[in-house]
Amino acid sequence: MSPSRNLILAIGDLIALLVFVIIGQADHNTLNQGNPILGALPNLVALAVPWLIIAFLLRAYPRTPMRLAPFMGRSALAWLIAAPLGLLLRAVLQSRGGIPIPFLIVTLLAGGALLLGWRLVYWLIAMRRSSSPVEIGS
Repeated sequence: MSPSRNLILAIGDLIALLVFVIIGQADHNTLNQGNPILGALPNLVALAVPWLIIAFLLRAYPRTPMRLAPFMGRSALAWLIAAPLGLLLRAVLQSRGGIPIPFLIVTLLAGGALLLGWRLVYWLIAMRRSSSPVEIGS
């Protein structure tokens, strides 16, 4: 994939994570009503930094087009590693004692659903727009 496609993918990833954080803050009545995006930034950064690093290392931002299964598999594996690291980073930055297991499970499932759902939509659009469907499907 071209660098511009991976940039679009990364921006979409950040938006998906931002949506997850804002939904979580709204659910826990901690949403900054005046500026929800600004209020979400500390938690977004704590999730996004490990995600971007792990996703890059595991090639969830592929250098070349790939089939759906490896693309989603690498993405899921990166999330399974990055989400707990992000929660740990969040706990350290906010001087919290640890990560409650239910919070970890919700983050893995709900955050993963948003992130992987976005990535599936991205892949389907990229495949459709590709001048060579065989290239992405190979």
